[in-house]
Amino acid sequence: MKTCNLIALSVVTALSHASYADDLTSKLSQALKDSSLSADFRYRLEYVDQDNLLDEAIGSTLKSRLNIQSGTVSGFSGFIQLDNVSLIGNDHYNSTVNGNSQYSVIADPKGTDINQAFIRYQSTAGTTFTAGRQQVNHLNQRFLGGVAWRQNEQTFDGYRLQHNFKQNISAEISHFYNINRIFGPKGAAADQDGSFNTALVSWQLHPQHKLSAYGYDLDFTNWAARSSVTLALDYQGSISQVPNLSWHLALAQQQDQHNAPIDYKHHYHRISVNWQQQQFSLQAGQERLAGDGTSAFQTPLATLHAFQGFTDMFLNTPNAGLRDHWLQLSVPVQAVKLNLAWHRFDSDTGNQHYGDEWNLSAGYKFSNGVAGLVKFAYYDAKDLAVDTTKVWFMLSYHLE
Repeated sequence: MKTCNLIALSVVTALSHASYADDLTSKLSQALKDSSLSADFRYRLEYVDQDNLLDEAIGSTLKSRLNIQSGTVSGFSGFIQLDNVSLIGNDHYNSTVNGNSQYSVIADPKGTDINQAFIRYQSTAGTTFTAGRQQVNHLNQRFLGGVAWRQNEQTFDGYRLQHNFKQNISAEISHFYNINRIFGPKGAAADQDGSFNTALVSWQLHPQHKLSAYGYDLDFTNWAARSSVTLALDYQGSISQVPNLSWHLALAQQQDQHNAPIDYKHHYHRISVNWQQQQFSLQAGQERLAGDGTSAFQTPLATLHAFQGFTDMFLNTPNAGLRDHWLQLSVPVQAVKLNLAWHRFDSDTGNQHYGDEWNLSAGYKFSNGVAGLVKFAYYDAKDLAVDTTKVWFMLSYHLE
């Protein structure tokens, strides 16, 4: 009798394993069918002329991207993104790694790299866990972003846990051990390793009001001057009584931490008001990054090209700090989207007028899926840097 029971148990176990194997095979087969392949291409011509001894720079580059997205098996999926940046013509510019230091900088080095590669788990309860190389964009990317404007993006190696709660609250915590910067894939500045912990909580208080709190603990191994802790609040809102008016307020405090070479504590704020009338919009604002003449508030992991002018004069905040006052007008002209902006840059301490900048961009989407963009920027130097002119022409195409 015991022998019969043992045989029966063995048969049931074998059938169970066979059933599980068949089910897993079926799920893997379906995931393979659900996988997708796509490609992106972006050609850009960039021109830089500075009023100094550097030669005028012209960078003509093509970014080719391959995206491979797997299907899902029991909540698990994978993603791989391969990028190649190629020169179209001569490299008459300083890419930061090509040795052409006689030219102005255009930070688009050539090369091939794995831009993203991660495994992701998503539960039905609203939890997402991502492990691997990934792009991370927090809010408006003022403190943490992918710098998608440059041909080689900024991505993060590590782990990210996100959860959406029922009360219109979302939260995430992350730990990264390496940052793949825009100066890669090769070169001394291509990577920044260390220990980087981030946290973000957002609460949609009302359809017209969103409050976020976030913090960044950055411990750079080889960039001690940027090791710091930053705590911040962000509020975006509007009111029904004035439906065309919205605003954005942000406050932050940053202080030295870990291996930072000097002691400091600095503050940041952003105040902007936007008036939207159909497709027309007008924005006015001020951003302050405090400085005391010895050190200043820094945002080394931000998508910096989106802030303080297209000429990228303030990728590093001057030690005297920075106050940026701006006006921006967005208006369509036929099918062309036009944006015009003016910035006035002053020091936070010391009463310096760094300079003024004008920005203009025009975007157009063609019927064949190609998108075009032309941008112009002119920085009129006063007490900081030199007069700088930059022009861009760009074509993008997505293929599935």
